[in-house]
Amino acid sequence: MGTPPGGITEPPESGPPSIPRAVRLYRLALRMLPGRVRDADGKEILTTFRDLWQEEAGRFPRIRLAARAFGRLPLVAAVEWKDHLSGAGEPQHPRTPWRWGMSAWVRNLRYATRSLRQAPSFTFTVVVLIGLGVGAVTTIFTLVDHVVLRDLPYPAAERLFLVDQGSYSGPSVEAFQEMSSVEAWGITLQETANLVGEGDPLRVTQTEVSRDFFSLFGARPLHGRLLVEDDFQSPSVVVLDPGLWERAFGSDPDVVGKTIRVDGDPFTVVGVVSRDFVPPEAVFHRGERADLWLPMDWSREAFDNIGYHALEAVGRMAPGVSLPDVQVEMDRVLLRMAETYPEQFLDDEGNNTYEFPVAGLQEITTRPVRTGLGLLLGAVGVLLLVACLNVAHLFLARGLSRVQEVAVRRALGADTPSLVQQLLAESLVLGAAGGALGLGLAAMGLQSFLALNPNSLPRTTAVALDFRILFFAAAVSALTVLVFGLVPALRSFGKDLANDLRGVSRSSTGSRGTARLRSGLVVAEVALSLVLVVSAGLLLKSFMGVQARDPGFETAGVWTLPLSPSWISSPAEYVESMDRVEAALATVPGVSRATYSLTLPLEMTGRGRCCWSTSGLTIEGEVREGLRLFLQPITETYFETLGVDLLAGRVWRASEALIEPWPVVIGEVLAVELFGSAEAAMDRTLLVGGAETPVVVYGVATDTRHFGLDQDFTYFIYLPMENIPFDIPMAHMAVATTGDPPAGWSRMLRDAVWSAVPDMPVPTVRSMDEWVDRSTAGRRFDSALFGAFGGLALLLAAAGLYGTLLYSVGQRRKELGIRLALGAERRALEGQVVRNGLLLAVLGSVLGLAGTWGAGRFLESRLYDLQATDPITLLTAVGVLLVVAGLASWFPARSASRTDPLETLKAE
Repeated sequence: MGTPPGGITEPPESGPPSIPRAVRLYRLALRMLPGRVRDADGKEILTTFRDLWQEEAGRFPRIRLAARAFGRLPLVAAVEWKDHLSGAGEPQHPRTPWRWGMSAWVRNLRYATRSLRQAPSFTFTVVVLIGLGVGAVTTIFTLVDHVVLRDLPYPAAERLFLVDQGSYSGPSVEAFQEMSSVEAWGITLQETANLVGEGDPLRVTQTEVSRDFFSLFGARPLHGRLLVEDDFQSPSVVVLDPGLWERAFGSDPDVVGKTIRVDGDPFTVVGVVSRDFVPPEAVFHRGERADLWLPMDWSREAFDNIGYHALEAVGRMAPGVSLPDVQVEMDRVLLRMAETYPEQFLDDEGNNTYEFPVAGLQEITTRPVRTGLGLLLGAVGVLLLVACLNVAHLFLARGLSRVQEVAVRRALGADTPSLVQQLLAESLVLGAAGGALGLGLAAMGLQSFLALNPNSLPRTTAVALDFRILFFAAAVSALTVLVFGLVPALRSFGKDLANDLRGVSRSSTGSRGTARLRSGLVVAEVALSLVLVVSAGLLLKSFMGVQARDPGFETAGVWTLPLSPSWISSPAEYVESMDRVEAALATVPGVSRATYSLTLPLEMTGRGRCCWSTSGLTIEGEVREGLRLFLQPITETYFETLGVDLLAGRVWRASEALIEPWPVVIGEVLAVELFGSAEAAMDRTLLVGGAETPVVVYGVATDTRHFGLDQDFTYFIYLPMENIPFDIPMAHMAVATTGDPPAGWSRMLRDAVWSAVPDMPVPTVRSMDEWVDRSTAGRRFDSALFGAFGGLALLLAAAGLYGTLLYSVGQRRKELGIRLALGAERRALEGQVVRNGLLLAVLGSVLGLAGTWGAGRFLESRLYDLQATDPITLLTAVGVLLVVAGLASWFPARSASRTDPLETLKAE
């Protein structure tokens, strides 16, 4: 194939096999242009016309296009031939009508790409800065968007609400279901259970649900079916959750119809719920997704007891009903319940002591994490601002270095719109590259955050980058380069064409306005960086303070095993079974001691509650009020196994466990509160709660931080396990070792448990050191994350200060050379530059300290035993910032002092 005359080649065919006739005619018409123009732009002109012709679908739009294109061509040809014959340079193509708008943009984008390739350091730095900022803020915004902002994935989600006051009794829930303002109710009861007969015994979470539960939340079956009306007549069926179906049954679809045993009872599997079903996390306070779904057994006797609070209630408002309307009717329900059960709902004066508050399900779901996510979003926003200020620095410096280039373009006739369009194209190229990098960093950041974040966020299963997030990242990138890139670049263009063309400015130090702008950017960077550095310092100091606290028990060499003896039917059977397990664990090689109790320290971190507590206390006939006591049933080896010291007295012997009064050991803070000292508490008699049998103090133990290292001591009473008055399906074993555990340690402990009780699940074998780490994981994560933000902001601020001073030194090179030639000392010049840098850092620190006061208010809830205005932390952060600023100033100062006065004066 040859090249047609005039240098215009036919565009390649991408659609129909033949070229449209109009395109061929337009190619012939382009011969009107000078050969130079056809060689340079003919192919692009023809390609553009063909693309526009193919985009027009109808006959009349194509006729309008042809009239416009062919009609303008003679005028363009006349202008081009005039310039060609007069010998003028290449015409300003953006002004020629045949290039339309898109061609000009394509040309500017190509020019911007070439220009940026010629400045690799500038391009790389800007792209990395934009990528870091966009990646950080996109990561956190993705979490905020999916967790907080988006609607719950349920039918009519805006009408769903939760009765938000803990759990409720059967009679209360029955009254709820009579409300006319509520269209449907979902009632749940979540418990742990044991699944046996499918490999190793498993501890599972089972949830009993009412008949409308699955339809209320839009659940669908993956296999089989969900619960139907007949299932609630004689509950003996179960629906599996996909997680358990995969883990225990290998995703076998034939599991439908199979009989499984849960807590020893047979259940028929009728279906598997779909994978996309998201259970309402706010309903289940355990924070665990159910493994089994069962029909609610309303025949259970406990549901008739007004004092048995175990049910959760979520409802969907009737159409046209608002949440305040539901609350009004709920208040009327409460009044009726108070009339029927005054002993439960009224105090001695006849006042209500209970509430039935309602709140939107979405608000309840996101309430626990709103503050934390908002804090993170604010922190990455500050980091993005610091990065943007550095971008502004770079664009300003690049604009100043291109003043002569811009002056030449203006002298040759370039107008302001064309210059702005060129700069805009350059900014968009950088923004696109930085945004792409930011999205990649955001994808990695999301995975890391969800894997490392110790706080369980709701709704994380659907967190992912989607078009909504892509639009957000693109918007942030575009705003970053336009506001912090284009504006400073335009600000740097001088207006004195004569001086700019000669390569000089009005003064040896450059524009005062530009210098003030650069200095202002540095001050802002330092101020914002100080906010992040102080926040990181406060969180780190708080974490270190918590980590250094004495837990009150031994952690090294202690291992724990949570158990769930769900089959027991009496306290005696509970003690007998757990005694067998304790004895079996004591025989494992390497175990020196074994014990068990109702709970162990740090297993309920932050909850501040236990399964057995009371506020009733009588001391030798005198009633004490206002004390919340935690009763902890233990075996006599508990204190020795956990390394808890006794301050006075002793622990009961096995033969003394059942004597009356019951022997107990109390904690030190309770002994001091009740009797003034540990010694004074010995042999004192107490009546705890509503018990008829008194207890006598045998000993006083040092207090343990049972609910977390950041929690205060609580009032504990330790009593013999033999006196536990109920059969509760939970126990926690602990063993102490004589050295490092051997290989296969976890399996050895599990085998010992199964040798005593074959069907007992052992879900975890965990060291007490790991419990300590888990209890402080949230604070460790906060301090590490903010520390990374603060360190990065500190580096960015130092880079901005370094760049500003280095540029200032370069602008003052003639002045510095003259001063050195006249005898000025190099150290004096270094000191002056360093002082200028430190002055900017001090100004930024002053502004930053004001900002830390506002940021501290949001951090207060995450600090322990520390004020947000802690002077040591503030002074340390300012000191670190000034040291970094001093180092960043010293390098430009050395450059200034090494100026050769003779070479500088010759150059000038």
